[in-house]
Amino acid sequence: MDNRGSTCSHPVFGEGEVLAERFRGQEFLVKFRTGLKLWIRKERLFFFGPLREEKIDQISARRMTEAFRLGIVPRRDIEDFTFGREEEISQFKKAIEKLKKGTGDCLLIEGEYGSGKTHLLEYFYHIALKDGFLVSRVELDPREVSLARPKKVYREIIHNLRFLEGEREGGFRDFLRRASGLDIKDHIYFTPLLSSLKKLEEDGLKAEVWWQWVEGESTKEYAIENKFYRIKGSYKIPALYDFSTAVDFYCYLLSGISYMARELKFSGLVLLLDEAETVAHLWDTHSFLAGLSFLEGLIHTSLNLPEWKKITPNHLHNGMRPTPYIYKNSYLLLTIAMTPLPDGSISNRIRQIIKKSIPLSPLSERACQECFYHLVNLYLAAYPEFTLSPLKEREILFSALQRKNLRDFIKFTVDYLDVERHAVTCRRNLKPRPSLSL
Repeated sequence: MDNRGSTCSHPVFGEGEVLAERFRGQEFLVKFRTGLKLWIRKERLFFFGPLREEKIDQISARRMTEAFRLGIVPRRDIEDFTFGREEEISQFKKAIEKLKKGTGDCLLIEGEYGSGKTHLLEYFYHIALKDGFLVSRVELDPREVSLARPKKVYREIIHNLRFLEGEREGGFRDFLRRASGLDIKDHIYFTPLLSSLKKLEEDGLKAEVWWQWVEGESTKEYAIENKFYRIKGSYKIPALYDFSTAVDFYCYLLSGISYMARELKFSGLVLLLDEAETVAHLWDTHSFLAGLSFLEGLIHTSLNLPEWKKITPNHLHNGMRPTPYIYKNSYLLLTIAMTPLPDGSISNRIRQIIKKSIPLSPLSERACQECFYHLVNLYLAAYPEFTLSPLKEREILFSALQRKNLRDFIKFTVDYLDVERHAVTCRRNLKPRPSLSL
């Protein structure tokens, strides 16, 4: 809550006015009548009137505390629990402003394990979603969602695709239903798909099989058991190829989605790829090179380069249905998070393609302190019977600041508070020894 303008008094400096506050209301910037402007801790001030404090219920506080015990921040609370990343957020906001004007881009976020990359991607997700974009965040994995298998990545993107329409959240199916009203005549995949969608009877298993098919899911189990559910060639929709060389086809599809998004008055498509370093976690050279090709294709698609709008022997194309990488114009912002690899060769190769690398430095001590006081406030709201002395609070803060990364910092702080709370409870319940006097 904003307490600017509140009047307070200090035992030495006298009366003053609150100009700002930090550390979630633990310190106030006060302009005293003597002209001094100082940051003062809350307990050293006397306020003329009650402070406007943000109230949080006990259940919400306990829910958040449970997540903090694992060192993570709940998705729904991500915007209220992001500290010290003003520069990174500013760069992302500039990129989405460019995309609103029709220019896509690619950003690379680099940071060590536990430095907060995933947290920052979640924050970007919320910003873009509220700002009128289609957004999808995908966590890559060398076994399940590998860049060497473009169809699996595409399926994950489609599965996670979201947008806001008023107060309602929509997904890929809602988007395609809206797109069925567009005049898309020359897209190899979406033109026949949207035409087929208009004839689709929504209810029933047959419609569900059709949707799963266009979303990249396997529908073999339905087709084998019942020919009625087999997707017939009369749909004239190209198959979603499972080849590692089909990178052109999937970049073409994603650029087509971004194009339709603009036609539907969305601002564009934002793709957030996490764990991109897993492209190197493959056992064979062929898979590694295929994954790298897909990543490069996505990057060039986001940059909307003219030479990627045509089929050329200079680019990798699939042998079944070669397509350009970009359909007409791409309106795509690609943000990739990556942990630098020990040998550096893959990281350097990706850096050479993406000109905008954002190194994720450790949080400043001030940002850590703000995070710490917010954690303590939530913890005290979760366990109102527990109290923490200022001396113990400073002791925990000093120890937490020695942690090597943000995840450890959060987890350590909550663990320490748990230990302290249980110690207080044990001391309170300790029964006095019986007297031995005769």
